[in-house]
Amino acid sequence: MIKRVLCLALVLVCVAGIAMVGVSAADADKIYFEVPENWNNYSKVFCYIWNLDGSGPIVGWKSKKGACEQVEGKLYSYDLSKAGGLQAGVNYGLIFVVDIDLQTYDALLTTDCIGDTLYSDGTVYENPSDSSKTALAAFWKNQDRSVYGPIMQVTSIGNLVGTCIPSGSTAETLFEGFLKNNLSSAQTHSGKTDQQIIDDILNALGLSQDKGEAIIKENGVEVKWEKAQSQAPTVDKPVTPSAGGAVSSGQETTVVAVAAVMMICAVAVVVFLRKKSAN
Repeated sequence: MIKRVLCLALVLVCVAGIAMVGVSAADADKIYFEVPENWNNYSKVFCYIWNLDGSGPIVGWKSKKGACEQVEGKLYSYDLSKAGGLQAGVNYGLIFVVDIDLQTYDALLTTDCIGDTLYSDGTVYENPSDSSKTALAAFWKNQDRSVYGPIMQVTSIGNLVGTCIPSGSTAETLFEGFLKNNLSSAQTHSGKTDQQIIDDILNALGLSQDKGEAIIKENGVEVKWEKAQSQAPTVDKPVTPSAGGAVSSGQETTVVAVAAVMMICAVAVVVFLRKKSAN
């Protein structure tokens, strides 16, 4: 009789363990978002996802495919399988937005972020495209924000915002992109001289005077900046690009913890039944 009870107990433990792993697998394609406390009077939450290689969005702006599900309170989830899943080694941009047009700032998303939760700590950035607007920064709970977090960008008036550079990009490419796309805007709206604009960006990106001069010449940019008058570093101190896969999302830890608890329960059952048999 004791052996039958023991076998039954072990079977139940195994079934429970399989069930827990099944739940973890079901959540394997989800990401989560904690709606900020000061966001109210909304009824729907959406995510917007695009490929950072420039190939365009994979989940459209406030589209049906991007609709999130409420987990509880202000915690929402998005099932990435609705978007066809994420490809390993690919960098994506992610924004959460509610139906009353409150939105987060661009966050870096890769397969390493699956199962994690994006939240706000109150940090506000200048909108990279329009300096008259702002965007609420959002961070992953279980990631190093210098690796996976708000995407580093140079704004339309020459300010550096964000915490991480996606793999494949560098401080040099950020500076080059600014020269091509936003220099004229900064010259018009920043209230700074060309010398100040360039020096401020080089300082923020840790690029040397020589590197700045080389990039300006390579791109054929006409700007009133002189290396001899520059206050930028004399030696490169580049921002370190993102290293994919360096930080765990914590999902594997959860599965291991569940398995450990199940094993402990099984041992406890065995010890209890042996003691009872001995009595």
